[in-house]
Amino acid sequence: MQTLKKSLVKKKGSITVFLSLSGILIMALLGTLLETARYTVCANHAIRTLGTSTEALLTEYSRPLYDNYGLFFIENNGTSFENVIANYAGDTMECGRSGTMNFFQGEIRKISVTNKVFAGENKGDPIQQEINQYMLRTLTKKQFKKWLGNSKELQKTEEKAEEIETMVEEEKEAAELDQQLLELMRLIDGISVSGGKVSCEKTFIKMFVTKDKKSTSFGITEPLVWKKMKSNLDETPLNFDKKPGNAFRKKVKKVLGLIDKAQKRERELQKGYKKISGKTEEFADYNKRMKQFMGSLSVLEHNREILEKTDALMSDEWTSQVQGELENLWKDYDTDSIVFDYTGVEEKGGGKNPLDELSQSFSKGMISLVYEQPSKISKKETQKSDVYRKLYKEDEKEKNYENRVTDLAKEEKVELSGVLGDMGSYSMDEFCLDSYIADRFSSFTEDIDGWKKTLDYQWEYIIAGKNSDVENLNAVLNRILLLRTVANFAAIYKDEAKKTEAYGAAAAIVGFSGMEPLIRLTQTLILLVWSMVESMVDVAGILQARHVPVVKKPSQVLTTFPEIFIITGKAITKRAKKFKKAGKTSFGYRDYIMLFLAATKQSTRRYRLMDLIEWDMRKNGYNRFQFGNCVFSMQVEGVFSFPTKFFRFSTIEEMLDRQGQEYQYCVSLTRGYL
Repeated sequence: MQTLKKSLVKKKGSITVFLSLSGILIMALLGTLLETARYTVCANHAIRTLGTSTEALLTEYSRPLYDNYGLFFIENNGTSFENVIANYAGDTMECGRSGTMNFFQGEIRKISVTNKVFAGENKGDPIQQEINQYMLRTLTKKQFKKWLGNSKELQKTEEKAEEIETMVEEEKEAAELDQQLLELMRLIDGISVSGGKVSCEKTFIKMFVTKDKKSTSFGITEPLVWKKMKSNLDETPLNFDKKPGNAFRKKVKKVLGLIDKAQKRERELQKGYKKISGKTEEFADYNKRMKQFMGSLSVLEHNREILEKTDALMSDEWTSQVQGELENLWKDYDTDSIVFDYTGVEEKGGGKNPLDELSQSFSKGMISLVYEQPSKISKKETQKSDVYRKLYKEDEKEKNYENRVTDLAKEEKVELSGVLGDMGSYSMDEFCLDSYIADRFSSFTEDIDGWKKTLDYQWEYIIAGKNSDVENLNAVLNRILLLRTVANFAAIYKDEAKKTEAYGAAAAIVGFSGMEPLIRLTQTLILLVWSMVESMVDVAGILQARHVPVVKKPSQVLTTFPEIFIITGKAITKRAKKFKKAGKTSFGYRDYIMLFLAATKQSTRRYRLMDLIEWDMRKNGYNRFQFGNCVFSMQVEGVFSFPTKFFRFSTIEEMLDRQGQEYQYCVSLTRGYL
């Protein structure tokens, strides 16, 4: 009986231990399930907390930047981003009343902000993204295509400009032969034609009379040239019976020096001829005559030998034998084989070169020629320009368009291409940027009230990047001038009457029609000056808000030939008033600005936009504002810890051989304004 009781007690004890162990395991399982569910909820809570806290940080964007420019950026100064996010997250992590059980309460172990994307990074792409979102609310692809269509004609000017440059270059190559000929005329015949006057040097290669003293003996067919030459001839070779003095020997030595120069010119002439031979059909007959002429220059070496022998003989004692040798020697001195074409040479007042007038007038500056009230031009300037473009080492060589005009006037250098650059890849993305610039910034023709500005002509700054309003406006007006010059040249060149006027003026400038290539080059340069003066009238009309045809007919050209010599602000602005007032379809100043913006490198536009915004923010009281220090997006990492609620049983801790006091959760996310 006693044994039975002990057995029952033993069984009851076994059951109690079994049930206890089973209960613990069941509770551990339930606790694990609950803790796992809680862990998932806490993890989501950490993600939401970090996300909303970061977004709360982004709500602290620069309000004046948004109010005035519509751009969302947060300034990276003051309290660190990590502390701001931690403060926002702390309120959420520590929620709940004291003394109550909060299943989501945890602690922030670490907040770090990395990979900040600043406004100017990636060539200013963050700014572009902001602008796209801002402008795409109002712009459509239809507007973009319409703008491209309106500017299509002017975009064709690049091809026309290259054609003009090629034409001038070919004419220059041919005219270079004439330049060499003019120098050879002076050295061989002693003749110079300049300013409508014909003159003869005291010493020249043909100066020695060896036959009859007639024009035909010297290859001269023009009476005026012979008249100038014959008074400077030396008849010593016909009178060796009289002992020649030292004066003759000095002349011989001087002429030897002239032959050296002439032979050098001969080599340059040969080189130039090879360069253009067969290239231009227009001057085919001229080239044949040039080839024959260069063949005649071989007599220079023959004459050199005579002069050298003469100098040697005259160094000896004078005898009848020396006299006889000199007489025989000089019978072969050649003065009629080399013949220059003096057709059309005559004494006259001389042709006035419009290039000279252009050079003098343009030295006063473009603005004074095309704007009626130059004194009202803004005098604002800044100490540094292109700050952010240089900071980000964005290299783009700026072109000085004013130099192109002065180079034409002073050096006869024609450079009209490249004003619009390559617009083949112009996209909707860039159209948004340029439309934003045109809407949000001021210019010479459009102002924006209520905000102090460092520079008033901001469109112009984004295009030119100069330090002052005057420089930027001048650069833009010069670009319009060059663009219009190409278009106007096409109209003027079609007008035969205008070409005839220019040809007559060119012939008068050169001096005689025997220099056909030189005349043709001078004619082309005169037509270019004519086109440029007409373009000044166009620019003045555009500034007066008048309708200036993008492409003109010859009859629409307002400038007459005599007027290209009157390049004054009063004359040009008065002529511009003949254009009618601009209408809705007129291509005006704003349209030209859009063209030049499109031709400016996209990253350059963004960086210059940053310059303007930063300068103006500071000018309006936000002295510490730095656009380059503004953040567009960032990567945020947070480490959160949550205490365990259901792993605290000592028995479970012993079974697991560890204390489950808390667990950590790492969150990483990227947030920005788009």
